[in-house]
Amino acid sequence: MRGVLRQARVALLACATTALMCGVAAAAEQKKVMISTVVEVPQLVETKEGVLKGLAERGFEDGRNIKVEYQTANGNASTQQQIAKKFVGDGADLIVAITTPTAQAMASVTNSVPIVFATVTDPIKAKLIPQFKAPGGNITGVSDAPPLAAQLILFHEIVPKLKKLGFIYNPGLDSSNATLERLREEGSKLGITIVEAAAPTTNEVIPATKKLVGNVDAIYVPNDTTVVAALETVVKVGQETKIPVFTGETRGVDRGAIASVGLDYIEVGRMAGHMAATILAGAKPGDVDAVIAYQKLPNFVVVLNKGAAAATGVTLPEAVLKRATRTVN
Repeated sequence: MRGVLRQARVALLACATTALMCGVAAAAEQKKVMISTVVEVPQLVETKEGVLKGLAERGFEDGRNIKVEYQTANGNASTQQQIAKKFVGDGADLIVAITTPTAQAMASVTNSVPIVFATVTDPIKAKLIPQFKAPGGNITGVSDAPPLAAQLILFHEIVPKLKKLGFIYNPGLDSSNATLERLREEGSKLGITIVEAAAPTTNEVIPATKKLVGNVDAIYVPNDTTVVAALETVVKVGQETKIPVFTGETRGVDRGAIASVGLDYIEVGRMAGHMAATILAGAKPGDVDAVIAYQKLPNFVVVLNKGAAAATGVTLPEAVLKRATRTVN
């Protein structure tokens, strides 16, 4: 009997040891995927969700063969830099950087750890990559440059007399400067002049908005984290002065803007997740082409706010209403 018990104990110990070794091996096989964004707003949270979805679709799941760590800088540049250093110090196998400031912070601390950016308007101007095709180095990713041509066409349909479009932005953000440059190019094709109003901080958004009153036919708020944080104040001024307010991202329509044409940010993140999976599977980041999301996505999202239009004295054309993906009353 004692011999049987002894054998049973030995067998149990062997099983436990094997299980422990398997657990250690599984942990060792898990690659570290570090994700960060400078601030949490809905479209960036959706981007992160899309990244995880894209990774899972390619067989990389948190807790199974990858270990995912996510951190936000809560809008603080120095915190973002600390996160970047931590990611590299903790031995990240791949970094997913959501937003331009985040990608720039990550790029500043490593030229060897693979970085996949998402929601970076102009990665070339931001000096993240030299070109989209086979960018070389350790960085690639997905640009969320807005579909400006489609946006301007929609705005012009809603405001037929649109000749001057106000543009409120933080000139310290590369992404906003890139949008301004492209908006001028696209606007010139439709005879629309862009009138800029700088707001380096959120506290300067109201003065910048009021500066445009009487000088523009409508106001455009780009995907600028500084200005978007104070979007409601821009909308308030617009409604009080009967100046239509449009946004570069559709979430702004829920907050009071009249309309926008935008991207599905889960799909933007999903594209970045597929890129990350390709790299985790062995590809070099520099060999993976960076892409512009609006050139790859088949459809754009059109969102209208009927209540905001009425409050500003704007009538939404029937043709525009029929095209809407979603309307807010």
